[in-house]
This record gives sequence, structure tokens and C-alpha cells, in this order.
Amino acid sequence: MQEIPLKPLLRSITAKRLANAGLTISSYLLSALMRKPAVWGKPFILTVEPTNICNLKCPLCVTGNGRLTRPAGVMNFKTFKRIIDEVGDFLFYLLLYQQGEPFINNEFIRFVEYAKAKRIFVTTSTNGHFLTQETAKRAVASGIDSMIVSIDGADQDTYAKYRMGGRLSEVLTGVEHLVCERQRQSRRTPFVFIQFIAMQHNRHQISDMKKLVKNVGADKLLVKTAHVETVHEAKKWLPTETHLTRYRLEGDNLKVNRRGKGPCLRPWTSPLINWDGSVVPCCFDKNGHHTLGWLKQETDVEQIWTSKKYDTFRTNMLTNRNSLDICSNCSQGLRLFI
Repeated sequence: MQEIPLKPLLRSITAKRLANAGLTISSYLLSALMRKPAVWGKPFILTVEPTNICNLKCPLCVTGNGRLTRPAGVMNFKTFKRIIDEVGDFLFYLLLYQQGEPFINNEFIRFVEYAKAKRIFVTTSTNGHFLTQETAKRAVASGIDSMIVSIDGADQDTYAKYRMGGRLSEVLTGVEHLVCERQRQSRRTPFVFIQFIAMQHNRHQISDMKKLVKNVGADKLLVKTAHVETVHEAKKWLPTETHLTRYRLEGDNLKVNRRGKGPCLRPWTSPLINWDGSVVPCCFDKNGHHTLGWLKQETDVEQIWTSKKYDTFRTNMLTNRNSLDICSNCSQGLRLFI
């Protein structure tokens, strides 16, 4: 992944984490070979959702377009601490975002500080509207390694066509706060990446976005393809250039260009924990249709990770991936891993 700076990630390496990652990947490869799930070790990548609430109404996001059926809320620090206390010593990489705007959770920076105390690489993705000077100061001081700021247009009209309710000038000021604070605190992190989703209405602005990134002092522009779920969305939003889309239309059918083949690595390496403690296989299960367990008083991450329900999901991944609806729009798989 191009948004993972290597040097900060290397600082998270420990003997325990390397040994655990070796066990985990070995069990994945054996499972793929035998077509029967074996699970050794603990997750070494983890996604945690600080909140599923957002201030914007982006049309292709299930939070923004109203298709998110899970209850809205924010994760409390007690739940987050419990997660990190259990698996933090095994984690290389922690993603602190999913379906909402992370900075809406007032304890978000406290989450980062706690994870960084265990030398975990921490990243997040934000729409940038909460990056006041004070918040930027605290974010930089927290030690967070990288931040993705979503900006899908080089001018307000283009930007707001997708980031509905957003104000480009406010986001750019927020990025400048981050860059200035990084300099003021004499830190090299967070690496600040500007993410641009290429769509019909903005694809002509990629060169303008490169200039914008340079002007605000961010580190890199990430051009991302749009995620759609229906033919209607594809016709409305997707660009016609093949290198800017992950789909193709065949009549009234939407096809993924490089649909994942073979078992995906994620059920063996990286679960996702939603704000309410529900555990799902990955970020494609936005509404928790494949919830594999709940972090309750009597249940911990390892119990869920090694549960019969998780193994049933892994078995389906190994023997009948096409039966898993969340895999139909994904390119991850054994072929990609190898």
C-alpha cells in the first residue's frame, strides 16, 4: 500500500510481532493448500472504528447516503484500551477509521496516544473538517504515523459535488495546520497524504491536485478508484478511462476488473472491530451482516478469533468464496498476495 511509509512501520517491529506474523501467514498458506482452516497466532493488523458518524453526505458512502443500518455511536476509551491491552503487543499496524469521521470521537487522540505507547504504527483517514490548530497540535504530538485527508476536487464546486456539505477552504487550512505543527514540533510524522477519488466530474483535475498537494505542503497525492455497488452508481460516477476505474459494464451488469481469486488473507491476519465492539471480517462488511462476535464482558478478541463462527467464515472463504456477498466487489485474494 502506497500510503504506508516504511521507516515508521519498521520501528514497530519486535521479535514477538515477527514471530506472530510468521505463524499467522503460515497458517493462512497451509489453510489455502489444505482448504481447511488452521489458525495460528493472533492478528497483526487491526482496524478499529472510532465512530460511524460523519458530518458529510458523500453519495457513494453508506454513512452518507443513508444505507448504513447499524446503530450510530462512538467507541469509548475503555473498550479501545481493552482491545490494545490484549492484542497490541502483536500488532504492527492499526487503522483507526472505518465508516465515520474519526475526529468526531472526542477520545480519538487518546486512542492514538495509547496505541503509540506500545510502538504500533497508527494511521487514520479524515475528511479534514475538524483539524483546528489545537487539534492539529494534539494530533502531531500524539505520534500518529500517517493521516489520509480526503480531497476530491481542486475547487469548491468540484469538491462539494461529492463531499456534500464540505468546505474545501476549511480542509486545506486544516492540512496546513498539520504541516505547520509538524515543523514546529520538529517531527517527521504524521506523513500527510491527500486522497483523491477519481470520478466522472473530477478526473480532469488530477494535475491540479498535484499542485494543490505541493502548495499545502502535504507529502503525496493518492489517486483512488471509486467504489460503487450498482449500475446506476457506475453510470453516474465512474470515469470512462480504464486506468481510473476498477469496474467494467457489461450490458446491465457491473463487473470487477480484478476480482479476488482464492482465499483472502484478511480472515487470517486482520479483523475489524466496529465502535460497538462487534467484530467483522473486513471493511467490505459495512453493515455487519457477517458479525463474528461481540466484545462483551465475558468475550475477548482471541475467543472470537478462534471461534467456531470465525472458522465457518474461513471455511466458506476456502471452499466457496463466491457465496460470500462481501467478496463480490473486492480484489483481495491469494493471487494478489502471491
